[in-house]
Amino acid sequence: MSSDPRMRTVAFYPAGRWGISGNTRWNICLVGCGGTGSYIAHALAQLKASQLPGGGAVGRVILVDPDEVEERNIGRQNFAPADIGHPKAQALAFRYNLGFGIDFEWVIGPFHPSLLPKDTSSLSRILVVGAVDTGEARRSIASALKERDDDVVWLDAGNGLDRGQVVIGNTFRRAMLSHSVDPRIDIARYLPYPSLALPELLHSDPRPEPSCAEALQADLQGLFVNRFMASIVGEHLHRLLRGQLTVSQTWIHLRPMEMVSVAINQHNIDRYSTLRSARMQSANDLFQPAEPIRAEPIPLGASPALEE
Repeated sequence: MSSDPRMRTVAFYPAGRWGISGNTRWNICLVGCGGTGSYIAHALAQLKASQLPGGGAVGRVILVDPDEVEERNIGRQNFAPADIGHPKAQALAFRYNLGFGIDFEWVIGPFHPSLLPKDTSSLSRILVVGAVDTGEARRSIASALKERDDDVVWLDAGNGLDRGQVVIGNTFRRAMLSHSVDPRIDIARYLPYPSLALPELLHSDPRPEPSCAEALQADLQGLFVNRFMASIVGEHLHRLLRGQLTVSQTWIHLRPMEMVSVAINQHNIDRYSTLRSARMQSANDLFQPAEPIRAEPIPLGASPALEE
C-alpha cells in the first residue's frame, strides 16, 4: 500500500461553502426515462421509500422525458404493454407513487434549467441523474450547470452493446480539483463533472432506436445491460446519500462479466486539474486505459482484479 497521502481513498462529500450536515436532503432530477433511466426510476423509488438512516435522505424527485412508450420499448426498457401510448415519465411516476406510496413528480418534455431549484444549502442539495444517449442532451445539462456555482452534483450513465460507465462530479473548475481532498476528515469536496472527465460524452451521435427484437437480433444491445447499469447507479446514489461513495467512475464490460472503478483520492483527481484527461480513449480501451495518464482502478465488492 502506498504511503503517499494523495493515494488515500476518501469519500465524496460535496460540502461546498455550506459545511457538512448529516440531515441533508437531496432533490433529484432524473433526465431520461428510456433504457437505463426507466430502471433508475425503480432504484430512486427504493431509495425514497426506504429512507435508510445513517445518511442523507431523498427529497423531491422529478422524472423528465419527452417521449411516449412504444411497442418497441417493451422488454428492454422498464415498461409493460399497458404503458404503450403513455408518456414514459408519467407512466413511471404513476407506477411507483401507487406501489411505494411516494410522491414522484414528472415532466413530459426535455430537460430545462428551470427544473433545478435556484437555491441550495447544507440541508438541501441538488442531484441531476443523466440517462440520455445523445451529445445534445448532455450539452443541455452541462450548459445549465455552467450557470451554477458548483451547487449541483451530476451523475451520468451511458452504455452500448455490452459495456458502459457511470461518472459523477460537481465542478467544471480545474483549480478547485487541485485541493479537493480534506485530509483532516477524509472527504473530497470536488470531482470533475462527467463532461470534464469524459469530453466525448458531449459529442455522441444519436442512433435510431430499434425494437427490442431488432436490437437483440442485430446484437446492438444486451438484454440486461440497462438494468445492470441502473443497479450500479442505484448503488452509487445509495453510497452518496450515506456519505460513503469512494469511487468517481465505474466501468462495466458484460461479455467477460468484469467491472472496475476509479478510487476517489487526490492523486486521481489531480489528473483533471490540468489540461490532460484521464478518460478512456474509446470503448475498446475500456479495460486497457491509455498510459501514462490512466486512473488507477479498484475492484468493487467481490469483482476480480483485472489484467493490464
